Amino acid sequence: MAIQDELATVIRKARYFPELLPMCHAQDLAAGDNAIISLSTPTVSVDYPILTDKLTATPNANVLLKIKADRESAHEAETIPLDAMGELTPLEFRVTANLSLILNSDAIVPDYKFYLGIWVVKPSVAQKILWGLPLSAAEEALSAKRGVRDSVLKGVLPFPIPYGIERECMGLRQTYTERVATTVTGQTTPIVTLSPLAGEFLVLESISADSGGGLTLANNAQIIVSRDDDRNYLSLPVFAMGKTYDFPCFIPALRKLEIGYYADAVLANRDVRFVVSRYKLTNILRARFGLETTDMALEDIRAGVVP
Repeated sequence: MAIQDELATVIRKARYFPELLPMCHAQDLAAGDNAIISLSTPTVSVDYPILTDKLTATPNANVLLKIKADRESAHEAETIPLDAMGELTPLEFRVTANLSLILNSDAIVPDYKFYLGIWVVKPSVAQKILWGLPLSAAEEALSAKRGVRDSVLKGVLPFPIPYGIERECMGLRQTYTERVATTVTGQTTPIVTLSPLAGEFLVLESISADSGGGLTLANNAQIIVSRDDDRNYLSLPVFAMGKTYDFPCFIPALRKLEIGYYADAVLANRDVRFVVSRYKLTNILRARFGLETTDMALEDIRAGVVP
């Protein structure tokens, strides 16, 4: 499946908003433009926009990144300075209609690696006002009732997504380090299956895997993430990773979280690292995830005024 088709499928399956999807990708670049992402409506819309987050890519003097979101002018970034500090780099765009990301190469470049985080969002009234998105009559009434527009104009609302998550989510983060002793060609080797305790939920918050040790792009090694009823929700190519980075994500699971390792080859002693959080399932979070909760919690989430 082409990367843009796979990404579109995952975006459409998102359900516990906001979700941060780690888009890892690796491919051989041809000379000229190489289309990496091409998304449009109805996959993205004013009701379910996406926000690009952080980026890393293989530094290469021949490769230029070009991204265009909605009506904004095309943004270009040379890749050779991207990894200068060994950190992920902010590349933040809001997308309500279309997104294209192209890697332009002056020459053939084999085994090119790329990561971009993508938030999938169901925007609150406060976020819609800040972003200039249209409000329904019911949202206008809610804004007037809760004073949302005034709070946005004052700069009090909305909260940045990571800060909002910190305010709402209470619990513990745990790092898992696993070694996959042997893979079976064409099959997923289970790594771990986790279930939340009563009154809790799980979140996959970062993931990394060893891309060295003779691993090749042709091995098609993948970290497979399943959650609840979403089998094979994410397929993350290991060749595009590396233990230098923990690629951030935010993938909630209310009943079950499974991590596995797939490859089209027999591989041995493959290292995987990921962080899973256990958070209390409060009334506010029940409202955010579309579960039965109090009317006040539902109104707080819709307005975007969580205390």
